[in-house]
Amino acid sequence: MSSRRQKAVPILALLCILTSGARVCAATPNSEDYPTQILRTGVDLNTTDISPNSRQLADILKLTPLLERNQILRKKIDPTNFDPTLENIAKGQQLIACVSESTQIIQEANLAVDFTLAEIQAEQNIYNEILNTYVNDRDKTTLRTNAISYILNGALWTVCEGLSIPTYSMARLSIPSGVTGIMAGIVPSIASIYALKQLSGKKQISEKDPNMLAKIFDYPVNPEIDYPKSVWDFLNCAQVGEPPEKTRRALLIERWIADKNIPGFTQATGSKQLDVITASVPRKKALDISALNTRMAMLQQLGAEILKMKRMLLELSMVIHGEKSI
Repeated sequence: MSSRRQKAVPILALLCILTSGARVCAATPNSEDYPTQILRTGVDLNTTDISPNSRQLADILKLTPLLERNQILRKKIDPTNFDPTLENIAKGQQLIACVSESTQIIQEANLAVDFTLAEIQAEQNIYNEILNTYVNDRDKTTLRTNAISYILNGALWTVCEGLSIPTYSMARLSIPSGVTGIMAGIVPSIASIYALKQLSGKKQISEKDPNMLAKIFDYPVNPEIDYPKSVWDFLNCAQVGEPPEKTRRALLIERWIADKNIPGFTQATGSKQLDVITASVPRKKALDISALNTRMAMLQQLGAEILKMKRMLLELSMVIHGEKSI
């Protein structure tokens, strides 16, 4: 039996490498106590050249040819030459047209980021409302349980001590006094066990209303939660310097698995966890405080990483205005 198990280990490892979720197998579940930022842009506003990741984003947006043309036109135009020749006027008009088109592309990418963040924020608001209700209900239940426990414990001990006073002359009262004392000890113990059981709050069937995490894990989505092409292409590209399979989306998933502060997520492939986290498949008694906290944390991090696109868009905008070069 032990030899079979030893053979199974390399086979499982090989399968882990060959499957689509292989890139996250390296991440040990809940192993990082203090997680760091997931993605880096490499943007330095004090340099004259843009970062490699900004150049990559320009390629994604198909903005690179326009930025290069912008630079060429700026070099050809002499800002001190006010000679109104047809050649100078033509070059100026070409530059204006190039700047206008480039700015429109950057503005559309900016709006694509805002479009994505708006849906993420809307989902967070809903989950936060449900979470507050669950937490308040749990706290009220725990408070009532403790209050009843204290009241009964005090009352039972009062009766116990009241029965024990005359036992010097009425020995038969020692039996009900002892029984009452035992009950006084049992009641808070049972109440404590019940209070511990309430830590996770009430559990309900998870909803079937996919969120912005669904597409990250290849679950079906509807038009309301689909990603703009520029944002999705950005997430599915590897950062400059990373292997091609280490896309930004893969790094997000790896980090979520390793994050000890997200104990409710340990698997990157189809499972009950993902059904509940993405709100794609109803599961009995699966929606609770832990599941909602997991969704909130992952959505917050997803939004924060997508928002970093704006750092690179600023650098590309600086190229348009001649402040940086590509």
